[in-house]
Amino acid sequence: MPKGQEDVQQKAEAPPAPTPPPPGRAVDPLALATLVGVVAVLVVSFASWRDVSRLDDRLRELEERMGRVGSAAAPARPVPRSPDPDRVYTVDTEGSPSRGKASAPVTIAEFSDFQ
Repeated sequence: MPKGQEDVQQKAEAPPAPTPPPPGRAVDPLALATLVGVVAVLVVSFASWRDVSRLDDRLRELEERMGRVGSAAAPARPVPRSPDPDRVYTVDTEGSPSRGKASAPVTIAEFSDFQ
């Protein structure tokens, strides 16, 4: 056989192109997995959106309640004054343990509570 006829014969013997599966019989597993994944993402997104919506409603309700409580609160009491550092206080030390002369011009009294 001449060379040109061999090429024509080889082309004629090439395998036929694959035929697509009949409709409704075979399912592409990759397409099915993609569809299931998209549906799962949509379900999770919807559930999260509902939770966020509920939390937003509860937060708004709590803010309203705090506003009502804050406006109805009693006025703050005045802060008690601290002891006057210039005042001389009288402390009864009779019968208490002491150190030094009883006739000293200055007495320092120390109080401790070890509970």
